Amino acid sequence: MTLQRHHLQLLMDGLFKLGIMTKGKGLTLHDADATFVSEKVALFSLFIDELLLWNSRTNLIGSTGIRDIIIRHIFDSLSVYHLLKNKNASILDVGAGAGFPSVPLAIVDGQLRITAVEKREKRAAFLMNIAVLLKLGNLIVAQEDVRNIKGKYDIVLARGVGELGLLYDMTRRILKETSMIIAFKGKITEIEKEVSRLKEKNSSGRGPHLSIQRVKVPYLDEEERNIVIIETK
Repeated sequence: MTLQRHHLQLLMDGLFKLGIMTKGKGLTLHDADATFVSEKVALFSLFIDELLLWNSRTNLIGSTGIRDIIIRHIFDSLSVYHLLKNKNASILDVGAGAGFPSVPLAIVDGQLRITAVEKREKRAAFLMNIAVLLKLGNLIVAQEDVRNIKGKYDIVLARGVGELGLLYDMTRRILKETSMIIAFKGKITEIEKEVSRLKEKNSSGRGPHLSIQRVKVPYLDEEERNIVIIETK
C-alpha cells in the first residue's frame, strides 16, 4: 500500500509548516521540489506502510489511521527539529518504540547522527528493519536498556518515557559535560509539577538548567504540546 494523494499533500503541507520544506506558498504535488518528493516523501510513505504492516501483528502504536500517524507521530516528532538542525551532535532516542522521534528525524536530515535505543525485542526488530529498508545510514538501533548504554551523547530525546526525574536519573551517566535532554510533553500544568519535583531532587543549586518551550504541531491545534529542555553545562 502507498499513501493516497491527500495523505501525501498533508505530509508535504506539514513539512512546509514546520519549516523543513521551504518551497513557496501554495505548495502542491506538482510544484514541490522534485528531489524532496522522490526521496523524503517516498521514504515517509514506505515507513508508514511498513509501520501499519508490523502494527497489525505486533501492536506498535495501537489502533490508528494514516492521518493520525502523520500528525500525532511524524509531525509531533519533527516539532523539535529546529533544535537539532545544523548541529554536529550525537543524539540518543530513549525508548524509541516504533521509531518516534528518531525515524522521522533521520529521514528529513541525513546529517543527524541518531542512536535509537529500544529494549523490547519486537520493537527493536522493527527499527532495525526500517533502518535497512529505508537505507538510513545515520540511524543506529540498539536493543538495550538505556541503563546499559555505553558512551556519551550530546543530545537525548525522550518521547513518552515518563517522569522527568526518572528520565534524568536514567540518562545523566551518558550525557556529555555540555549536553541537552529534550522531553516531549503535553499540558503545561502537568509539566510544572514534574519540573518542580526534579528541582527538589537537585536542591543544591548544582543541578541542570530546565526550560519549557511550547511547540506547534501542524493540524494538532486542539492539543497542547510542550517540550522540556534539560541542559547540563
